[in-house]
Amino acid sequence: MHSIGKWTCAALLAIAGSAGAAERSAQPCTDATLQTLAGLLGQQGWQVPGPDASTPVVAAACKPWPDDPKLEVVAVAYSKAGDNTESGERSLNLLVGQLDTGNGKLVTRNDDSIEEDAMVEIDRSSLWLDTARYRLAPEVRGFGLIIGSVARGASCPDAWSYDDFSLYAPQGDQFKPVFRTYLRQWTTLEGVVCGSDSKLVTERSQLTLDMGKASHHGFADLIVTSKVQREQDGEDVGAPKTVRKTVSYDGTRYPFEEFSTFWQSNPAR
Repeated sequence: MHSIGKWTCAALLAIAGSAGAAERSAQPCTDATLQTLAGLLGQQGWQVPGPDASTPVVAAACKPWPDDPKLEVVAVAYSKAGDNTESGERSLNLLVGQLDTGNGKLVTRNDDSIEEDAMVEIDRSSLWLDTARYRLAPEVRGFGLIIGSVARGASCPDAWSYDDFSLYAPQGDQFKPVFRTYLRQWTTLEGVVCGSDSKLVTERSQLTLDMGKASHHGFADLIVTSKVQREQDGEDVGAPKTVRKTVSYDGTRYPFEEFSTFWQSNPAR
């Protein structure tokens, strides 16, 4: 079969880019929650984003906080008032925090931004909250935010990354991102993507995080585990392997690569 290039460009990117998001359960925010957040930010007209909704909200995710049912974890990507910039070119605001559903106030928050470009584009399904038991210290529990992009990106890349993950830790009334990486990646080991004259060998990685037993600077270590699968011409080759790396808190953050390479067979490529 000589359709390696066709398969790789049309299918490899589509499958790798959408599989993880499709497996995640919906985390909808109510209009009432979004209107409350809009009021706190001096905005108005917020509602659940959708194909027919006229709202500054581009993406939103809400989930009850496991340790306190009165709190709701929220993540909202929104445009500035009156900004009609086309998708893929926007500078979006990103609010991440915990909302007290009783008094309508943000208990903790982090304000950031998302700059869209050829590689990053946000739609209504792009935000997903991870409230797994990230017990960083006896009295400190963090949570994760995954940002997915729907940008088409380069047509024939030799590597790609998906699911931008940030781990947040509370610090007073603020949430501080202490760890960041991409959870899913693939890279080329042999051949040329979109080529048809030679075999194409790639390696894909799926990262997961666990808490370690040791601690540094008051926070538990993170155990980053990669499940690595090699592919040749679009077919799995051999059994997946598991590679692990321990990351220790340095007093400010967990130093780790945004585009990790520890799992790759030839990271120097």
